[in-house]
Amino acid sequence: MAEQPEKENQQQALEPLEQETIPFHGEQIVAIRLPDGRICVVLRWICGSLALDPQAQVRRIERTASTASELVRVRVQTRGGKQTMPAITLRGFSPWVLGINPNEVRSDNPVEDERIRALIVVYQEEAKDVLYEYFVTRQRPALSSPRTTVIPAEPIRPVQELGPDATEAEQATYYEQLGLWYLWKAAQHAQAWRDEVNEWRGSVESRLESKEAMLDLIPEIIERLGPETLSVQHQRQLQAYVHRLHEASGKAYATVYDDLKTAFGKPRYQELLESEWPDVERWFTVQIERARGKLR
Repeated sequence: MAEQPEKENQQQALEPLEQETIPFHGEQIVAIRLPDGRICVVLRWICGSLALDPQAQVRRIERTASTASELVRVRVQTRGGKQTMPAITLRGFSPWVLGINPNEVRSDNPVEDERIRALIVVYQEEAKDVLYEYFVTRQRPALSSPRTTVIPAEPIRPVQELGPDATEAEQATYYEQLGLWYLWKAAQHAQAWRDEVNEWRGSVESRLESKEAMLDLIPEIIERLGPETLSVQHQRQLQAYVHRLHEASGKAYATVYDDLKTAFGKPRYQELLESEWPDVERWFTVQIERARGKLR
């Protein structure tokens, strides 16, 4: 065990092509993209959000077969300059974060414990999708920018299936190449979709030359935009309602969110529609009054 820090320090630090700070439920995820296309999450900020010891998590990652090879050291830009920090690839992120048990959060502050437990759950359910969508499907800069694609050239696609006697190293190389190839394909599909949207936008601009054409476009534009989800203000009010219901009923924050999603048939509360807000308020009012009635 005493040799572990020395081994970690000897690992070569990688220079990322991109570094992004992504807002996530009031916290921040610092993620980077390596020259080979892999997306990595820097452990320091996530561990800080979840009140975890970063060094203890590094040791846990190294002890786990599914994550040990996904741990890398990267050069991260901070206010004090570049620092070398541990990070985990997107492939290893899921098994690592799913291995964190929310029920093991214990401290002298029950309110803070509940907040961290709820945050662990949303990291487990949503963080990987948020990171993937941010790096792969977001709108990229103009083609003159050096950062126009997620993977600049088509990676090598494995052409030979693994045999039953393949070594662990051969398996890791095979699945790494396969993952990069599918990631590249997804980026190509995303670019094709953006090209289609730009083509549609150009046709819209030409059709907007007359008042009659603009009026004809209104139903099409509304259909493409889709229903409006909750505003930022209403999302904050919803979080306040969750806190009030937690105080009144004693239910865990995650349980309150689950009840809300079940009541409105949504996989995530962020998908609630702005038009549903009056019903959401009535639901919380009834639940809070019912909980307080039980306490009397």
